[in-house]
Amino acid sequence: MKDADGLRARKKRETRERIAAAARQLFVAHGFDAVTVVDVARAAQVSEATVFNYFPTKDDLFFGGGLEQFQAATLAAVGDRPAGESAIGAFRRFTIANIAHAADPGAVDLITTAARVVAGSPSLQAREREIVAATTDALATLLRSEGTGRMESWAIANALVGVQRSIVTEVRAEVLAGRHGPQLVARVQHGADILLARLESAFNR
Repeated sequence: MKDADGLRARKKRETRERIAAAARQLFVAHGFDAVTVVDVARAAQVSEATVFNYFPTKDDLFFGGGLEQFQAATLAAVGDRPAGESAIGAFRRFTIANIAHAADPGAVDLITTAARVVAGSPSLQAREREIVAATTDALATLLRSEGTGRMESWAIANALVGVQRSIVTEVRAEVLAGRHGPQLVARVQHGADILLARLESAFNR
């Protein structure tokens, strides 16, 4: 029984990966907005219904839940922080550590592809803004639940997510220009650390 369950899980994983790979190839070649779910299904040799079983929306074919998962991890880093650590300090720790992934050669390829596809798709840009806005709201709600006032919570959440987005914008621009690796990581980490330290000092949260 366990072997059968393991086989089914492996086949599902392989099907999902095949669909995602086919979608990425089409998006890079033709642009996100020009590709339909039917196109992806044909390229992956599955039905359109199968694509939707694994990816409920076309946007999910590109993001794959990755951006939502990253934002959820950001919120968890703040909400589950050790006793005595400030909210901004936890956000700072998580964010600075995460920048290190940009030095990974595999990550560089993903960042380059994502930057180009997003830049050419108004619908993906809109979806990205929706996810960022939802994260900002959730972070403000978390801060309010810890006793921070409504206005201050909203200001802090927008400031923190603003730094996060500035990091994404900088890394994408630099990678597209062919600049990546440890030097880029060190520079962006330093800049982000300064910004977040200033916020932590200003808000004392």
